[in-house]
Amino acid sequence: MRKKQRILTSVVLGILIPAVSSLLALQSEDFLQGKVHFIDKPGLSLEQRAEAAFKEAGSGQLFLLGYLFDSRHGIRFGCDRDIAGNYTVRRKNNRIKISRRGSLSRSVSTTKENRPAGLLLLRDGRQILDTSLLDPEQQYIFEDIPLYWVGEASAEESFAYLEKIFNKSESNLQEELIFPLSIHNTSKTTPFLRNVGLGDYDFEVKKDAVFWLGNVKDSISLNALKEIFSKSSHTELKKQVVFAIQLSDQENAIQELIRIAKKESNREVKKSAIFWLGQKAGEECTAALKEVVESGEDTELKKSAVFAISQLPKDQAVPLLIDIAKTNKNPAVKKSAIFWLGQTGDEEALKFFEDILLKK
Repeated sequence: MRKKQRILTSVVLGILIPAVSSLLALQSEDFLQGKVHFIDKPGLSLEQRAEAAFKEAGSGQLFLLGYLFDSRHGIRFGCDRDIAGNYTVRRKNNRIKISRRGSLSRSVSTTKENRPAGLLLLRDGRQILDTSLLDPEQQYIFEDIPLYWVGEASAEESFAYLEKIFNKSESNLQEELIFPLSIHNTSKTTPFLRNVGLGDYDFEVKKDAVFWLGNVKDSISLNALKEIFSKSSHTELKKQVVFAIQLSDQENAIQELIRIAKKESNREVKKSAIFWLGQKAGEECTAALKEVVESGEDTELKKSAVFAISQLPKDQAVPLLIDIAKTNKNPAVKKSAIFWLGQTGDEEALKFFEDILLKK
């Protein structure tokens, strides 16, 4: 999941889509080709169908279990969409590898559409080794290991099934399950991610839960992030919470970043909030950064704020940097403002340098 996190796009919470009974109207099983076995067991729960797949595959056999569930996002794989042809699903070192024309990729992106998504679980008998998602609008060929396809599941049923697996798994599989769980179109998602962020889990698992909370982008998830931040003493986790907060489009998210930038006692966390404020345009962010530069005695934090100011749009950044370079009493802060002015290439910045050099 650590690698996935760097490449996954930001996502937004969609509205609920019709119940799983409508999935058959939206999708067919034609997108699955090759070694595919369809488990037709009407009336059985998802867990019962998974057990039927295990019995049909045989004890100790490596196989893929797959089904569709209600997702609050559309799923896209990371291979070049301009390349024609089907995706091929293989196993490599007990990981699921999906490729098109030999280009292996585990990268998955999400769209703002809420559509059904496919889930694959690589199983060695009853043991789950790996997970991956499928885009039902693409074609997939299963070549080296068989797929047992058990149909569709509601978001509620699928979430309960995966959460049960999550609670019994080691941290490496928990890390893999966080993303699929986070995109289920159910109200259980946010409380689950909150509990993981607050719970006694491996750091990378907690970090991923925090990241996906930031992608839910509603007031409930923002409150959960604030709670995790207030109860955590782990610097890196708090920095991850800061990053997740800045992903939110909630109005109170900016206020929380400003509060952390002003009030947080941990310097590294404070610097992180200052940095992300610099990525936001707006009067509140600008005023907060200016206040950091003008108050306190911590030179490094002031320099961090100067850098953050330099990341604002030029029409906001240049006047502020010029003012800091002219009026700030801290030589290191003045020097930092002058340096970042030089990186802007702005005419007003050039005029400022001309005035200094010619001592006008």
